[in-house]
Amino acid sequence: MALKQLIAGSFALICMLCGCGSGIALPDSGSAQPVQAVGSGDTGSADTELVDPPLEESVTQAEDAELQLSGLVICLDPGHGITAETAQERVSPLSEETKAAYVSGASGSNQSEQEVNLAVAELTRARLEQLGAQVVMTRQTEEATISNIERAEIANHAGADLCIRIHADGADDPSASGMSMQVPAGSLLGTPEIEAPSAQAAEIILQAVTESTGARSRGLAQRSDLTGFNWSEVPCILLEMGFLSNPQEDALLETEDYRQKIADGIAEGVCRWADRIR
Repeated sequence: MALKQLIAGSFALICMLCGCGSGIALPDSGSAQPVQAVGSGDTGSADTELVDPPLEESVTQAEDAELQLSGLVICLDPGHGITAETAQERVSPLSEETKAAYVSGASGSNQSEQEVNLAVAELTRARLEQLGAQVVMTRQTEEATISNIERAEIANHAGADLCIRIHADGADDPSASGMSMQVPAGSLLGTPEIEAPSAQAAEIILQAVTESTGARSRGLAQRSDLTGFNWSEVPCILLEMGFLSNPQEDALLETEDYRQKIADGIAEGVCRWADRIR
């Protein structure tokens, strides 16, 4: 009996030391139990370190990204305008040849070119200003008596880093479609130095706008006969947003959604161009 009591006491001591007598059940050898990895979801583990992100630095970086056009001056020139005035002006400071100072634009089924040009320019202005650019507009109303020389001089006097002329196209063939960029070239340029940087900006921005809208790119076209180009002293490009003579493009250009896509594309292109020149 004494031997049995001794064995029982020893067994009880062993169970207590192993936890068997404290309500903790030892795993049954026939049933696998999940094992929690140290440091994997165990926030109390010594191997797990929680680090808060540098909030102020993140905000600063976000602000810098939002203002990536800070310091740039962009002139937006919505083409045409309603006026009863007529006049002639010199095509170039290097020539005595003259052209009409005020011309009407293309027309769609329910919209005029001066209307859609201004609407897209205003949307583009808002986006560029959100990105930190200083924007100069050549006109802000549909009724405007402003010649092509005067448009160029507004950009020149502002010291614009880039002038973007915004137009819509028209053709006798209603199937003609797509977007294009016109760029200054030729011997009539009063400031020949703008030719190369204008072409660079045009290529970058046209790609961004066609990506944004899904429109077909018609590429770049060199122009030596545009008064606004020949009098410009700053890089200058002319975007043809699509054909008002094409029923499908005319309908698209009438919608706020498509106009916003064009504006967003222009702004994205300006950002890409700014990254390239800085």
